[in-house]
Amino acid sequence: MSTASIIIAIVCLLGALVLYAFAMQTIQQKREQRKRLLIALKTRCRTFKFMLNGFPPQFLTKELTLLVQRSMADVCEQLAKLEPSDPTHMQDLQLVSAQMAENQRQTGPSKDVSLETQQQIKDVKIGLEELFHFVDTLEKKQTLPRSHIELYRSQIKHLVLSITVDSYCLHGKQALQSDKTKLAIHYYELALKLLLRENKPSVYETRMQTIREIIEEIRKRLEEEDPQSNLTSQEIAEQEEVQDAWDKFNQKDTLWKKKNIYD
Repeated sequence: MSTASIIIAIVCLLGALVLYAFAMQTIQQKREQRKRLLIALKTRCRTFKFMLNGFPPQFLTKELTLLVQRSMADVCEQLAKLEPSDPTHMQDLQLVSAQMAENQRQTGPSKDVSLETQQQIKDVKIGLEELFHFVDTLEKKQTLPRSHIELYRSQIKHLVLSITVDSYCLHGKQALQSDKTKLAIHYYELALKLLLRENKPSVYETRMQTIREIIEEIRKRLEEEDPQSNLTSQEIAEQEEVQDAWDKFNQKDTLWKKKNIYD
């Protein structure tokens, strides 16, 4: 074999090695990209499942529920294509598709669902934070119209307000059970002020009226426990002034008596 043939063979071999290395690198990159995509999609799928299963039944509005269901269906479809050998992706897709169809058949506005424990409120708050973050991500990606984003945010804000009121009312109820009547009134008044601040009588009037009735009932109980609890701040100040004057007089009277005794 001539020198030229050897050189050509070496050059071809080096070229083949370069092409092989490049091909292997490309394959490795695609594997890494696929792996990262799978991890991201599975994480999103778990988050959507948490949102759908972590809230009490009928807690989310129809629009928010459909948003999460559609997003989860899209994720499950992508996972089913990437991992066709895993049947759970298709099962999840069929389940969420059935739930979505059922949700779309529902008519009429959703009703507010009151939460009954502080732990439930804590769990729901985490879910709402995840949902708000998801809506924020959709806005940044510009995948939805602005009007839809504003609707979702408004509904999430309403739910956050609702669970905050629930939390105050639960604290008030617990204070009442512990015979801390004034503290109970304080928590219920916080809940009422929060609703009044929204200035939406048509939305919150029923709940505000319920809280007002509870406060009135507790005030009657407080008046029975402490007749002076209904006094105005001016009356209380006057009473304290009279009591202070009497204490000072009593102290002088005691000193006068002691003086006479020792004399």
